[in-house]
Amino acid sequence: MVEIRPVGIDKDSSALYFLSKDYFDFILAIGDDITDEDLFKALPEYAYTIKVRIGVSMAKYNLYDYLDVRKLITELIKSS
Repeated sequence: MVEIRPVGIDKDSSALYFLSKDYFDFILAIGDDITDEDLFKALPEYAYTIKVRIGVSMAKYNLYDYLDVRKLITELIKSS
């Protein structure tokens, strides 16, 4: 993977920017690599954070793979 972005702009700073602009009733962050850890750490305590793949993470929850992510999103859509 090659990631190109402006210096100082990353997932956690972007999240903090949007959080400073509004209040959100529901926040869901799902990620599968090391670059998501800062995002998980930066989000408020009431956010739902999910690491895809089992392992040590700042996320509160784990899902096994992308198929589990699809199932979760499908269930969230059905219940809304």
